[in-house]
Amino acid sequence: MLEAARPGSVAGRVAGSGPGWLLPYLVIAVVAAVELATTRLLVGALLALAPLLASRLSSRRGQVVAAGVTALLVGFALGGYTGKAVGAQLGIRLLLIALATLFALINWGASRREQSALERAADTIQMAAGLAAGVEPEEAYALLARSARTLYGAHATAVYRRNDTQMVAVAQDRDPGVPAMPTRLAEAGFPGAFAAEPRRASVRAGAEPEASMLAARDLGSLLWLPLLDRAGDLLGTIALAWRERDPRLSAQALEASERFASLGARAISGSERVRAQAEVLEQVQALLLTTPPSWAAGFRLGVRYQSASGLAQIGGDFYDVVEVDGRGLAFILADARGKGLEASSLAAVLKGAFRTLAGEGAGPARILGRLDRLVAREGGDEDFVTALAGRVYPNGRVVLASAGHPPPLGGGPRLVQVAAPLGLGTQANESFGLLRPGQRLICYTDGLVEARNAAGEFIDRARFEEAAAAGSLTETLDCLVELVDRHAEGRHEDDLALLGLEYDPTPPA
Repeated sequence: MLEAARPGSVAGRVAGSGPGWLLPYLVIAVVAAVELATTRLLVGALLALAPLLASRLSSRRGQVVAAGVTALLVGFALGGYTGKAVGAQLGIRLLLIALATLFALINWGASRREQSALERAADTIQMAAGLAAGVEPEEAYALLARSARTLYGAHATAVYRRNDTQMVAVAQDRDPGVPAMPTRLAEAGFPGAFAAEPRRASVRAGAEPEASMLAARDLGSLLWLPLLDRAGDLLGTIALAWRERDPRLSAQALEASERFASLGARAISGSERVRAQAEVLEQVQALLLTTPPSWAAGFRLGVRYQSASGLAQIGGDFYDVVEVDGRGLAFILADARGKGLEASSLAAVLKGAFRTLAGEGAGPARILGRLDRLVAREGGDEDFVTALAGRVYPNGRVVLASAGHPPPLGGGPRLVQVAAPLGLGTQANESFGLLRPGQRLICYTDGLVEARNAAGEFIDRARFEEAAAAGSLTETLDCLVELVDRHAEGRHEDDLALLGLEYDPTPPA
C-alpha cells in the first residue's frame, strides 16, 4: 500500500515524462495527411485535438503551448495550400484551435494542481502509516524530509536533530542541482533553527545568518519548522527552502505546518524510542538466554528459543544451568507473564536470584519459595511466573519442583505436586527420580504445548514424547521446534523455550 502511495507513482499517472508527448504531433501529421490526400473532406478543425491531448500527456506547460502553436501554423498552412478553408472558414478553424489551446492550458493547470494534491495526500498517508508501523529512525528522517518537500513545494528540505547546542542534519531531500544544506548548525550562528515556533528568513535580509547560506545555494527564502515533543522540548527542526524570495505560503498552510511538524516529531521520537527499547531488549535477551556448555557434570545440555513476534516483543521466557561445585547441576526454566521490557526485566531479576540461590546449594523447592516472595515483592499486582526448577547429580539422580509449570518430557520423575505459580503463594514439594545413561529431560514453556493449527487444534502429546526419545539431544530439540512450526504453519502465539539434559556420565573425548 505504501509503495502505491509514493509521490513518484502519482506523478507517473498524471503527467508522464516519456515519449507520450509526441502523440499530439502524430495527430497533427495524420490530420494533415488526410486533408492533403482528399479533395472533399474538411478535417483541419481536428487539429484542435493536438493541444488537448498534450495537456493530458505533457509534464511541462511549454509542451502544451508548442503543440497549440504547431497546430495553428499547420492549420493556416493547410487552408492556404489546399484552398479548402479561406476567409471566414479559415478564421473559424484557427479560432477553434486557439480556444482549444487555451482550454488545454487551463486543463493542464488543473491536472497539475490535482497531481500536487494527490502527492500531498500520498506523502501524508505514507508518513502516518510509517509512524503507525514504527519505522527505523533513518526511515522516519528520510520520510519526513521527503514529505515536507512535497507538501510545501520546497526546492530543498533538511531534517535536523538537536545535539546540545548544535543541529545535526539527519536527512535531506532537494531538487537536482541544489547543493546540500549544511550538516551542522550552531545555536550561536543560527538561532532561528533553535526557535520553538516557525521562523522565516530571506536572502534579501543580508543581516540574517541564513542569507549567505541561501545565496550559496541559489535559494531565496527559508522556513524553520521546529520539531517539538509532547512536553514542548525541541527535538530538532525542518529547514524548508525555496528558490523564490517569497514562496507565498497561505496563512492556512503556515498553520498546517505546525500540525505537520508535530506529526514529524512524533514519528522521530516514536522510532527512536522503539530502537532504544530494541537495544535494551537485545541486551536483556542475551542475559536471559545464555547458552550452557554442551556437557557438564555428567550431562549433555542443549537449548532452543523461538520468539513469537520478534525481538521487540521478547517475552519473559528464560532458562539457566549452574554447576554446583562438582555436585551436579541446578537448572531452571520459567515463563514470566506478559511481553516486552517489563516481563523481560522481571525474568532477568529472577535469573540473577536463581544463580545466587543455586550457588548457595539451595534445593529446587527452596529456590522456588524464595523466588515466589521476590515476584510478590517486585512484580505488579497481576504478575506471576510459572517455573520448573531441578537438580541433577553425577549418579543420575534427579530432583524436580514445579510452580505452575508442566513436567518435562522424557524419563524424569512424575511430579507429586504442581504448586501455584511464583507470586501467588508457591509452596512447592520435590519429586525424586533416577536417570539411566541415555535418558533425558526436555523442559519446555507453553509455546510448545499450546501451538495450534488453522483449525485451532493442539498437537497430540504422544508426538512430543516420541520426538523426545528419538535421535540425539540436538536432533530432538530441532525436531520439536520443527514439529511446532509445521503444525502452526509459522504462526506462533507464544514464545518457545526448550532446555534439554541427557544423562551421559562419560566425559566427551
